[in-house]
Parts: sequence; C-alpha cells; structure tokens
Amino acid sequence: MHRSSLKSSLLAAVLAASWALPLSVSAEKPAEIYSHEHRESHTTTRTESSTRTSSSTTSTHTSSSVSVDKEGTAGILGGLLVPTPNRKVPGLVRTARESHLAPVFAGRDSKGLWGLWDARGREILAPRYKSLEAASQGLLEAREGKKELLYFTREGLPAQAPSNPAALTAFRENGRWGFRDAEQRTVLAPVYKEVRADFSEGIAFVVNAQGKSVAIDTRGRELFAAPYDQVFPFRDGLAETRRTVRSFNWASLASVALGAALWDQNVYMPDQPLSLTWDGVKRGYIDSSGQVIVDDRNDAVFPMTLWGTFVKDKGELWFVNRQGRVLFGPGKYDIDGGGLDEQEGLAAVRDKGTGKFGIVDISDGSLRLPFAWDGVQFLGQQRMLVKEGNLSRLVSEATGQVLRTWQQPVTLTPFGSQAETTWVREGKTWQLMDRDGNLLSVQVPADVTQTASFQGQAAPAKGKQGWGFMDAQGSWLVQGLKEVHSL
Repeated sequence: MHRSSLKSSLLAAVLAASWALPLSVSAEKPAEIYSHEHRESHTTTRTESSTRTSSSTTSTHTSSSVSVDKEGTAGILGGLLVPTPNRKVPGLVRTARESHLAPVFAGRDSKGLWGLWDARGREILAPRYKSLEAASQGLLEAREGKKELLYFTREGLPAQAPSNPAALTAFRENGRWGFRDAEQRTVLAPVYKEVRADFSEGIAFVVNAQGKSVAIDTRGRELFAAPYDQVFPFRDGLAETRRTVRSFNWASLASVALGAALWDQNVYMPDQPLSLTWDGVKRGYIDSSGQVIVDDRNDAVFPMTLWGTFVKDKGELWFVNRQGRVLFGPGKYDIDGGGLDEQEGLAAVRDKGTGKFGIVDISDGSLRLPFAWDGVQFLGQQRMLVKEGNLSRLVSEATGQVLRTWQQPVTLTPFGSQAETTWVREGKTWQLMDRDGNLLSVQVPADVTQTASFQGQAAPAKGKQGWGFMDAQGSWLVQGLKEVHSL
C-alpha cells in the first residue's frame, strides 16, 4: 500500500471517436486488433460501418490499437483511451489524505517481534516491538512490551505523538462529557451524556442533555439532529453513518482487507488499485449541513472515494458523486469482481445480463470501455490488464496502447509506490516486468511461492526460509521473516 496525492491533472479516458456510447450497450464479440487507428465523427448514435483491415494477434510485445464496430463491440484498446488533462474533483478539499509518504515495510521475525525496513530493503528499526503500525500524520507507532506507544518517522527516528492543536478533545466530569482545547482549557462545559464522534472539521456528534443525538459546532451550537445507529467524524466534508443489522454477513469477513487496511482513516491511499467487493456494512453519508448524501437504508453502499461512491438497492447499481448526484446508472450492474483506479477516476463494472466488464469514468459517469470484456484489473502507474477469454493484454490507461499480450492465463501484481517493476506469474513461473511490458532478463529464485507489490526498489516475497524482501534483480535482500506488511 502506498500514498500519493491526487494529481492536479488527472488523465481521463474518453472515446476515440468522441461520441457518447449508450450505457445499455452490450457486446457479443470484440473486434480484432488493428495495426492502425480508426477514427470517425459521431454524436449520440453508433456508426453504421466498421473497419476490417490488416488484423493481427500476437503473444509478443506489441503496440496495437482499437476499433469499435456498429454493434458497440470493441477490440483492445489503442485510440480508445486518450488524455484529457483538466479533470478535477469539483470542490474537494482533501484535508484528511496522507500524501507523498515514503514506502516502508514492517516485518515480524521468528520471535514474534516487529522491525522496519525501507523501500531498498535496508533495516531501519531492528525487530524488538510487539506491534508496529501506521499512525496519522505520516508517522509510525510501535509498542515495546507493555510500555506506552512509541512514535517514529518513516526514517526510523523518534517522534512526538501526532496531535492537532486546533482540535477540541473530550473529557469526562461527574458522568457528563465536555471539550477542552490544546491548553486544557474548558471550551464546552461537561453537559453531554455521550460523545458519539469527536470534533473533526469543526463538528462533533454528541447526545445532549435531553438524550437526543445531535451535531454541534465548536461553540456548542446544535446544528442538526443525527438519529443514526452509528456516526463517524467528518472527513473531507462528509460523515459516514451506519445502520445496525443484527445478522451475520459473510461479506464482512471476505473483505476484511478492505475495511481494515485500504480504508483505514490513517493509512488510506487513493492511488492504490483496489479490487471491488461489498463489505456488508450498512453505511450512508451526510454533509456538514446534515443533508443525506447517501441513505444508509440502501441494500449496500461502497466506502466513499474521492469521486463519490457506488450504491446498490433492489437489484440495481448506480454511482453518485460527493454531492449526491447520480452520475452512472441506475441499471443492472455490479462491482463484484471489478476494480477501482481512484487516482485516475476509473472503475471496472460488470453488466449482470452479459457478465461482461466495462470501464466507467467516475468523474462524470460516462462509459469509457464497453461491456465486452471478461475482466479488467487496474494495476496502478496508469496500467491495466484487460482479459478476453484466455487472452490478457497490458494496456496504458493514458494512451490505450497495448503494451503486451499473453495468449494464456496470467497473473499480474499491481505496481506499488514509486515502483517501476512488478511480478508476472504464468503457471508456477515468476518473472519481473517493467511498466512498458518488457520482461526483465533476471532469474527469480525457484523457491518463490508468494509475492506482493514492489514499493520503491524492494518487494515482499516468500520462499523456503519464509517471507523476506527481494530486489528487481531477483536477489534476496532479507529472508527468514514470518510476516511482512507495507505501511
């Protein structure tokens, strides 16, 4: 997992012919790969002709392009996705995001103690801690025995605990709650029965003296009622609410990484490619005026992204922006098995009728790739893997260029932070590949059985001696660890 701020200029994916493809389009047979670009002028209707010139299929390095025929079917991909440099998130102030943090690894040794390694595989903190995790403000927190938490920079230097001098903190006195400032001066007297969510962005949620759940500002003024089962602090202008459902949901176990890692308040990174799934949490969102943006009574709501979120209810799916406006859908779609490249504002969505995947631009809800593909995996670093039967194609999100084609099933690991290299697995064989689809002429040790994303110049890998870190030359840097994590 890695961190990066959203670029001021994001690359959009727009149709090469600059026409609006209806969202209900389906595709039975993708067109062939073409050795030249085919562009025509369209408005809102599909072309009545298609091009059928010099086609080819190859399993070697290639730079093919794409065409869309009169049935709305599409081949891969060149010319279909082109840059639009001015895409921005309207009105979004990303105050709660961590950005430009140096990637580091936490590793647990045979004694169960955690240490820290940098993106070159060099030891920064020797394994001596009972726990080692990411904290807010880019810091790391560690616990040594039963002592209090220790804080470190990502270079391994001691640091003070993260703090927010402008925030008010809750205190309890005579069974009631109040708030103090950084100087421990009482700002709001202890009159509240409960603090439901601490102050964030100038708003807290409390239970007042009359037993009602309300939002208050830093002067104690009640802003609006908050009659939700659960409510969480504001983040970038929105607060998450949750509805309690007293039933066991397997989805909550299946997506534990989604809830516990990628969407953690402290370590969430928008540029980390994410496999989409529903996590079983009955969530909704409200804005700072108390207006419901997404109702938690829907069947399912995905965690909020920089662009908005997916909502599912009564068998239909739609995508709303952060102001609650529907951009895509509703329709018979689903996100299970799809993917999200939040950095570029793209999501892979499945048509429930055909079972095929397409790509939705979640900045405006337009369809950037028709529902014609058996799978789409976002890899980060403006790369994606598009699958059609046994064929897999590495594609540039920026240009649509096909960088490499495989004619048999292949597994690619997403690119990590500051990484130019990733893993390719064909059968039981591991190889290393750069961003341009070139396989590196290095020999990966035969005992490697599991790998994770490169972060900088090192990647976690598992061999006969357990977990460790390997460089882009296929050489072990560290071995013998029981567990590793990217922080």
